[in-house]
Formats: sequence, structure tokens, C-alpha cells
Amino acid sequence: MPAIFTEADREELRRRMFDAGWDLIVEKGVRSLRVEDVASRVGIAKGTFYSFFPSKEEFAYSIVKANRRAVMDLFEELCEQEGGRLGRDAMRTWLRSLWYSDRNIYRYATAEDFAYLSRRWPDEHSFDPEVDRVTMGRIMERLEGVRPDADWRVVANLQKGIALMLLDRSLMHAEALDAAVDAVIEAICDELFGRKG
Repeated sequence: MPAIFTEADREELRRRMFDAGWDLIVEKGVRSLRVEDVASRVGIAKGTFYSFFPSKEEFAYSIVKANRRAVMDLFEELCEQEGGRLGRDAMRTWLRSLWYSDRNIYRYATAEDFAYLSRRWPDEHSFDPEVDRVTMGRIMERLEGVRPDADWRVVANLQKGIALMLLDRSLMHAEALDAAVDAVIEAICDELFGRKG
């Protein structure tokens, strides 16, 4: 007989599954994530897991979406703290929190992992131009001092450049990877706000 959960119980269990799933992704890798391991860590039966998520891939996608929502929530919080709009320094802070987050899938997945997941996520839009346009428009309208000719496509491509560097980090010089990420973040700020000095 399936367990009956209140909505609060379901949300708490979902959060615990996300935390366990993320920890397992970090420890073992994306493709080694197993439903049995998540269920065991959370103390539930496999069947209970499947009452929340139809597949391991959908579960992984839900974790990534939740992490992305948290990043956008942080963006909104920073906007509120800054009086509604972010200037260059606050935008840099947000970009660093995004790319240095311990919940950023690009820091833990490989290019092969990402390709594997993308094939299994029916509505994965990580590199979709229309999603880029909408997302960049949403972000840029909340920025203060954006130069009139700032090109959202350049910003989106620079962001993708960071993602690809992190996904293919085995090809990068590990000791200089963070410096490269910082350089691209600065290039994003230059495109948005103009060069400093």
C-alpha cells in the first residue's frame, strides 16, 4: 500500500531527495546516479521515489531546474537589496555566485554527461536561442547602466563559453580555470556596462 503524504511531507521529501541526488551526482557522477541509492539515503522505498519522479533522468532534470530557480531567486534578492536594479559590481557578484556555486551542474558534469542528459530531457533548453533571448531580456531589464548597444547574444555566448569550459575542463589548464572563468565574467560585464577605466 503506497504511503500517504501531506503536501508539506511531499515537499520535505522532495527536498531531501534533491539533496541526496545532488550529493550522489557530486560523489559518483551524473551517469552513475541510481534510484536505489537516492531511496536508500532518504530512507524510502524505490516505489515511493517513482511516485514523485517517473525516471532517474526526470529526477536529475528536476534537480537542475531547482538549482537554476535558486540562482534566479538570488538574482531577484540582489535586485531588491540594490534598490530594484543591479549595477556592474552587483552583477559581477551574481555571476560569480552562479558560476562558482557548489550546485552548478556544469562544475560536476562532463560534456558526455551533459549530452547523455540532454538526449533524455524532453524539454531541455540549456542552449536554445529563444530561451536565451527571453532569459537575457529578463536579466538585462533589471540592470542599471547597461550600455545602449549591449548585445544580449554576446552575453549569452560568453555564458555558454563558461559552461563549455567547465564541461570540458579536462581539456583546460586546471590551475588557470577559475582565472579564465573570472576573465569571461569580466568580459560579460564589459559587454553589458562598457569597459572600466
